[in-house]
Amino acid sequence: MDPPDAENKDSSGKELPHNTSTQSTTRKEPQNRSSMWPLPSISVTRHPSGKFSPQTDERCFSYCSQTTRGRTEGREPTCRSICFRRVFAHEVKTAIAHDDALKEKAALKDHGFPLPPEGQPNTDSLSSPKSDDIRYWEEGWYLWTSRSRWATQERLDLMMWDLDHQDHWQRHKDEVQKQWDDYWAEHQRQSGEQFHDTRTAGENIQLEGTPYPVDGQMFPKQEARHPWQESTLVKLPPPLTPLLEPVHNLLAPSFKVLATLQRSFESGAQAELAVRIWEKAKTPDPFILASTVCRKMWEKWKEGPPDSDTTSDL
Repeated sequence: MDPPDAENKDSSGKELPHNTSTQSTTRKEPQNRSSMWPLPSISVTRHPSGKFSPQTDERCFSYCSQTTRGRTEGREPTCRSICFRRVFAHEVKTAIAHDDALKEKAALKDHGFPLPPEGQPNTDSLSSPKSDDIRYWEEGWYLWTSRSRWATQERLDLMMWDLDHQDHWQRHKDEVQKQWDDYWAEHQRQSGEQFHDTRTAGENIQLEGTPYPVDGQMFPKQEARHPWQESTLVKLPPPLTPLLEPVHNLLAPSFKVLATLQRSFESGAQAELAVRIWEKAKTPDPFILASTVCRKMWEKWKEGPPDSDTTSDL
């Protein structure tokens, strides 16, 4: 048998520390997790909700086409775009929470961020709608369509922003548009005064349909359609009142006739008429009327068609 001190010596004969042998004997291999729990494990992942949710809230589909002649003449391509946008409840609540003016209105009516111009009732007017006619974002689905490639490019950029940033961008565009309109009105006014003060023959050209002249440097304002005027934004499902109103107007006379017929049945007039017809059918008057009509028809049949000369004289 080996002496007790041999256990604390290595192969070269050097003495080892006393705790080394203790650690070597007490060290154990870590047990495998699968050996401890042989059943398959199930992991449950809960995605965050609210503004950090990974849910998709908008999908867009676009396609554009161009012709050979359009490419030669440098025309705009023909584009069509459609987007499905889902607005969650936290987006609408955030709108009211960050706006002091909306907090005051929230007690009376549900307000939030206003829809872009293509979602307002009158999209052909450049002026802002009245406060009572303004439509706001609500929780639910929206459908956006456009025929303008500029509107499509802007829509793709707006997909990076929430409703708050989109509202600030729309306000910025409205301010720039107002500044441009004021500048153009002042420019037109000054040009009109200059035209009336220094009018000489052959220097200015009066264009048809424009109140101010064109001297080679000043041109009339181009009233082109804005990109949002070629776009549409509606909430899904759309209201059925505008769709059913033409049908209701078309069937309104029929509804009146049916209502009158229903009242005649309820008042007993139809039953009284049926009794009078049955009593009249028992008399010889209907047979006399029928025989008279048949005799007249037979006489007209034997006479033949009227003479052409007589017809021409008439």
